[in-house]
Amino acid sequence: MAGGRDVLVLLLGDLPPAELRTGLSRLPAGVDRVHVVAPALVGALDWLATAEDRAQRQAEVRVLEAEWTLSDWRAVDGEAGDADPVQAVEDALRGFAAELIVIAGPAADPDLDAELARFGLPLVRLQPAPARRSAFSRALRGLATGRSEVTPFVLFLGVNGVLALVAGLLSLLALLVLWLLGGL
Repeated sequence: MAGGRDVLVLLLGDLPPAELRTGLSRLPAGVDRVHVVAPALVGALDWLATAEDRAQRQAEVRVLEAEWTLSDWRAVDGEAGDADPVQAVEDALRGFAAELIVIAGPAADPDLDAELARFGLPLVRLQPAPARRSAFSRALRGLATGRSEVTPFVLFLGVNGVLALVAGLLSLLALLVLWLLGGL
């Protein structure tokens, strides 16, 4: 196709493959080659437990589905990426010279466009961006996903706070038992 371009597809979540193909075929300048990157979608508890293997396997499955769906349409390849979508794009751009980044999938963060703008490539969303979250919600999500620089500090304080609370409750329980037994 003349005037086509190389497109990096950031696949976030489970998007029906047919919807991906339809969305890419509607791009104004056309598409020559597609590189699909599916970040591992790691939940907060899995991140804390460093149990990202399952999420990585699911990302690999999403990539294979996309490759299979697009294989008879355009030259396509892909990879499962880092849990951080921005890092996944950065890693992919080292080996694939994209001219356009397409954000696809229901798990796309509304703030992702601003974060991806640092690569200087045009961005297209296949689905409308979800409603923007409050500043508190964004900060909490950053902490839970490990994208915030203060996550280790907050985790350290949180664990120590819980331990102090448990120690205080055990002390009160011991005092109660001693008082009931007449030891005080």
